[in-house]
Amino acid sequence: MDDLTPTVTDLTQLQQPGQHRVSIRIDDRERKFIFVTPKGFRPGHPPAIVFFFHGAGGRAEQAVRTYGWAEKAEAENFFAVFPQGLPVRPDSPGSFLLNPDIWRDQREGMPTRGVDDVHFFEELLNHLQAALPIDPHRIYVTGFSNGAGMTFTLGAHFSDRIAAIAPVSAQSWVKIDAVARPVPVYYLTGTADPLIPYNGGSVTLPWGNTRMMPAVQESVDTWARLDGCPAEPQVVSAEGGVRVLRYGPGRAESEVLFTTIGGNGHHWPDTIEPLPHFICGPTLDPFNATDRIWDFFKAHPLP
Repeated sequence: MDDLTPTVTDLTQLQQPGQHRVSIRIDDRERKFIFVTPKGFRPGHPPAIVFFFHGAGGRAEQAVRTYGWAEKAEAENFFAVFPQGLPVRPDSPGSFLLNPDIWRDQREGMPTRGVDDVHFFEELLNHLQAALPIDPHRIYVTGFSNGAGMTFTLGAHFSDRIAAIAPVSAQSWVKIDAVARPVPVYYLTGTADPLIPYNGGSVTLPWGNTRMMPAVQESVDTWARLDGCPAEPQVVSAEGGVRVLRYGPGRAESEVLFTTIGGNGHHWPDTIEPLPHFICGPTLDPFNATDRIWDFFKAHPLP
């Protein structure tokens, strides 16, 4: 990407507006990410920060181009961070088909190979907060597919630091009984997603491995319970194939906003899907998901 700066290692340089390639050492590994500093940034006015986690086999550069968060950061004047996952075999070169970059989201059977991505996020956030003025009440995490699974996991581990989360096209693998603080959740999925089947079932991934997946509703119920929300939702809207259910209010006025798009596949609405249709299924764009998620984030700062 021509608009990216050369790789920097001094995080204080991120106060300069632009899109920055960054490399830092965490847990004895070089970890990379792309950081967007908007033109309107002023050090005396700490902005919000949004972390976006790409899907399995994805790249930070592809995430910057695809999902609209770099443009949204410029328009709304917040920091945006696009971390880069490590390959399944982290000491070998990454390859989409042979050695995809992934997030270790703590699902059962996930090949960690000595990589702790939960700790990576914690250290990354610590480093960024030490180097930059960031509003501690407005730290948000979102992601797609495997990156959305990571989003759920980080929300559970850092509920006292993350203000709200927005996973798209994934399931929650969280196996806990309580969170330190209820976390507002915007959860979006399609009913025709072949990789995250709405009603659960057997899935064959692009890499040839097959796994059984639970129904999406189990993830919704898990987070409604963790947030102390009523088990029965309210119907916010249901038109044009888009249904929005609200579980809440929960503890501390938290909520789980569950949006489904009838007939949509493994797709972030209003983007050009990087995966072919035979993998991801139908691609419908009834609204801009990035716009809706940012509106949800703005409405849910830490108290």
